[in-house]
Amino acid sequence: MAQASFEALEETHPTQRPFVITRSGCPGIQRFAQTWTGDNDCNWHTLQYNIPMGLGLGLSGMPNIGHDVGGFFGDKPSPELFVRWVQNGIFHPRFTIHSWHDDGSVNEPWMYPEVLPIIRETLEFRYQMLPYLYSLFVETHQSGLPIIRPLVLEFPEDQECHDASFDFLLGSHWLIASIWEDQCRRRPVYLPEGSMWCHFETGTWYKGGQTIDCDAPLTSLPTFVRENGLIPMGPKMRYVSPQHDTSRSILAFPSPEGGTHTFTLTEDDGNTTGYKHGEVTTLQLSMSSSKEHIQIDVQLTQSGYVLPYRELEWIFPQGEDRELRGATRVTLDEDGMIHAYTPIPSGQ
Repeated sequence: MAQASFEALEETHPTQRPFVITRSGCPGIQRFAQTWTGDNDCNWHTLQYNIPMGLGLGLSGMPNIGHDVGGFFGDKPSPELFVRWVQNGIFHPRFTIHSWHDDGSVNEPWMYPEVLPIIRETLEFRYQMLPYLYSLFVETHQSGLPIIRPLVLEFPEDQECHDASFDFLLGSHWLIASIWEDQCRRRPVYLPEGSMWCHFETGTWYKGGQTIDCDAPLTSLPTFVRENGLIPMGPKMRYVSPQHDTSRSILAFPSPEGGTHTFTLTEDDGNTTGYKHGEVTTLQLSMSSSKEHIQIDVQLTQSGYVLPYRELEWIFPQGEDRELRGATRVTLDEDGMIHAYTPIPSGQ
């Protein structure tokens, strides 16, 4: 059914990408459709156990998955449960708020005015993440690696990561520590051994191989970026729009101890099949660091799509003060964070 729908859309709209969702499937379904983990119940337990279900699907070759955010059946979620579910959902490949509750109500972002500002900010952050997510989709298409990953996949030598965990990685470098208990404002988070980890919001660095006690305010989930991580971000948008998607920032987390990392940012029109005919641009983002300096670099590795921006803005954690090389200009914002700018290489 999914394959037939996919091929019918290709025939009817040959220049547009098919968009197919399936409720079920067998091995190979990932070539034609995305899916979700079914009609789930509305409670904290479901929020928690949807996480390993999604991780298992990714490991089984079905990377484009998500869950019904807020729960589908049962009573409608409390304001806090809804907030935590949305915060978890934005880090999944497929994000959708979908429900039919026993009282006839449905989940909507504006259902609770007291938490609407948090929901709005969380959804805006999802839109900002799209360049990173899209590049991960391309990586998955090319390598088969899942988009959301259990910790053990990236850290097989760390025995602590072999135990069941409800935390996960988005890509190889972004650790998401979810909240699945009511009124939880602090929780222990295990950071895998072999890397240093930077708290996403505070810029504080922690050595891996330990469990830390982490704040978990209602406004956000605790997340950590692995040393030397590079996360491309777009502007805040209310919907996907080429008219508004005109900038890219790179959140850069150079290790205090030094190291190197590269990330491939993939850009195309996001809608047509032009990418099959070379209408795609890829930028190789590179960063190397020592205890004294940081070097950043951008290489144009494919140039078939005209980018709507002419430079990249690199943003570093608060407190970073090493010598920065490779930028054409550098500024310091009011929070003490470095913003460095690199032009798009010639050829665009």
